Amino acid sequence: MVSRAPTIPPPYGEQRMPDGGGRAQLEPFQVTITEAARLLAYDASTIRRLIARGELPAVGEGRLRRIPVQGLRDYQQRHLVT
Repeated sequence: MVSRAPTIPPPYGEQRMPDGGGRAQLEPFQVTITEAARLLAYDASTIRRLIARGELPAVGEGRLRRIPVQGLRDYQQRHLVT
């Protein structure tokens, strides 16, 4: 019987997600405004408005603006309808 070494979970923010091919890929720390809009099923202008209101965190300025994935999760959790 072969014993396997315990697997160490990846560091926070580097969760592995299956990509359908048996391999795993790293989850991004940040996404663009367009990607955030797709993930939340919102329009990009709505994402920009949420950033301007301070409801979504953003890093960077102008075209280089990124939104932390954890910020999207937090926003979604705050607006969860039960």
